[in-house]
Amino acid sequence: MVIVNTVPTKTTEDTANLSIGSVERDTGIGRDTLRVWERRYGFPSPERDAKGERSYTAGQVRRLQLIRRLLDQGLRPGKVVPLDDEALSELSGAFPMASGTDGKVEDALSRFIALAVGGDIEVLIAAMEQALAQQGVREFVLNTFAPLARLIGEQWAGGRLEIFEEHLLTGQMSRFLEAAMSRLVRPPGNPRVLLATLPGERHSLGLLMVEAVLWHARTPTLNLGADIPVDQIVAAVNRSGVSTLALSFSACYPRGPIAVHLAELRALLPPRVTIWIGGAGVQHLRRLPPSVVKKTLESL
Repeated sequence: MVIVNTVPTKTTEDTANLSIGSVERDTGIGRDTLRVWERRYGFPSPERDAKGERSYTAGQVRRLQLIRRLLDQGLRPGKVVPLDDEALSELSGAFPMASGTDGKVEDALSRFIALAVGGDIEVLIAAMEQALAQQGVREFVLNTFAPLARLIGEQWAGGRLEIFEEHLLTGQMSRFLEAAMSRLVRPPGNPRVLLATLPGERHSLGLLMVEAVLWHARTPTLNLGADIPVDQIVAAVNRSGVSTLALSFSACYPRGPIAVHLAELRALLPPRVTIWIGGAGVQHLRRLPPSVVKKTLESL
């Protein structure tokens, strides 16, 4: 007699054990907001670990990513958060998250993703090297690298990439661009632009893209990297004498601290220093402190 196991097998999404801090980092939704939604809407619905701390599945994190993107489109939490998966997917279809690329380009970018996920790293690097050689640094960053980063985010939010696959891809991209920049001649002179991300922002890919475009324009830079305390950013600006501070914000960065940090930096930095901000995390900002300017890669 064959015994059929009728108990459904748990998937990685069902069993992933993510802390509230990890969820805040990966969704850009603050932990206080997550707790309010849990009480008010019944979602997210974390389990508790042995210490009583909240524990979230990857499926919940993916759903929160989609909710965050819909909120960025102007929808209110009361309309979005209580929806079930089917209704949420239907609503998201009314707000397509287009990468801004045509079909042929998106097919090429999807090939890069497939190569990385499939473990064909040597082939992936060769394909990206070919694109870099054909386009040059600036056009490669604008037309291949940045759209690829956006597409990865869209596929992760749409459930087509696992968490580890997203981390694998962005890690490979960072290493590739760092290697490509090591072959460039650093612009001469003292740095004019200091690059950094604020506390809690661990995504540094945006900084690399900005630095590559600035180097192409022969603008010397000083890149502090990710997750830098505000006081250390101020100290570095004052010591280096740069005229511009460039900050990158990913879509995962919590909204709440942005305005506070920008106001703090504006008050602490000399008036001569302009602050550039860019990335998906600040697209929603409308009112900015004096001398704080939104920048895109194309405008550099």
